[in-house]
Amino acid sequence: PSLFAPDEDSVIRQAANTIPYLSAYIIADGLIYTLNSMVKGVGRQCVNVPIVLFAYWCVGLPLAYYNSFVRNDGDMMCEDSTFCGVVGLVAGMTTGTWVHMLLVASVVVFAIDWEHEAVKAQERLREA
Repeated sequence: PSLFAPDEDSVIRQAANTIPYLSAYIIADGLIYTLNSMVKGVGRQCVNVPIVLFAYWCVGLPLAYYNSFVRNDGDMMCEDSTFCGVVGLVAGMTTGTWVHMLLVASVVVFAIDWEHEAVKAQERLREA
């Protein structure tokens, strides 16, 4: 790190501050993978595109941009604020990932008729 950042302690401190947000990101990302597989299994892949566009382009990216560059006058290495600089960037994109996961989960829970899907699967098994 000293090749790119002369103050190595500051880089290590900023990286350490991102770990809680990255941990939350990993949880949501794993759930997204599972939920997307369920949506694909019932043949409704088309619902993912608007969800991804909204979650990342309307929520995650603007929030990450605001936290990283607008808040704290654009200082990327801020010590006094929770959501600014690199930490704000990670927190914004983590928020977008959680929005993605919650929207896909709502599709799986509320928009898919699982009784109907079970009947369709049984019919396919009878035909085979």
